[in-house]
Amino acid sequence: MFALAAASSQAMACSCQRDPTAEGILASASVVFTGTVEESTPVAPGQSVTIFRVTESFKGPPPGTILRVTHPDGLSPSCGVNFTPSDAYTLAASEADTAGELSTSFCSTWMFIPHVGLREGLIARMREIRARP
Repeated sequence: MFALAAASSQAMACSCQRDPTAEGILASASVVFTGTVEESTPVAPGQSVTIFRVTESFKGPPPGTILRVTHPDGLSPSCGVNFTPSDAYTLAASEADTAGELSTSFCSTWMFIPHVGLREGLIARMREIRARP
């Protein structure tokens, strides 16, 4: 099951982009993938690290790759997002520093929440883009 602990009002508080497109998501992120949560661990107040096993890649490492992604957690004004172990999520992440560490936030995940109604169309379009020669 896909679950993000976030209120729809956070998108406004976090100043997330409205009306995202597959092209825009792929252009702005370092990696875009669907992955299963192996582990999610708090590392500081309001900050967690989640380990994902990539199951489908739209941009970045192939399926089977393990990715470590830092993110704000909880329902805070800092665009927090919580990931549940064993659940699958689609998200975009960007390199947080020159060491290549990845980070994400609510603004890089909200469009893939099933009840938002954008997930299937965005994923279908990213698959089309990926299939191009």
